[in-house]
Amino acid sequence: MNNMPQKGIITGLALIALGLIGYFAGGMASWTALIPSITGVLILAPSFIAKNDKHLKLGMHLAALFGLLGFIAPFGRIIPTAIKGKFEFSIATTSMILMAVICGFFLVLCIQSFMAARRAQR
Repeated sequence: MNNMPQKGIITGLALIALGLIGYFAGGMASWTALIPSITGVLILAPSFIAKNDKHLKLGMHLAALFGLLGFIAPFGRIIPTAIKGKFEFSIATTSMILMAVICGFFLVLCIQSFMAARRAQR
């Protein structure tokens, strides 16, 4: 049995928790602190869809796509800030870095699973 949907669910829940922690720890100052939570929901929903074997491939490919976006998106804020010399560790930057790490790890697991599935088809 493929356990990738379960890993997607865990990843989604971890990102939702990260976003909520960042939002409340940051004093609820900006809704952008919830971006990890939004990404978590976008990974969580197709992971639940993938629990149905009929929709495994579709669900996990969608979850991987959102994982890729969740990996790339934080760099859109981190890199320009670092180039300007204004990078500092804060709740926001820590949350972005953790989001990239969690999504990157999930993406690696997805790629490994897709490669194993391809090999099994042969």
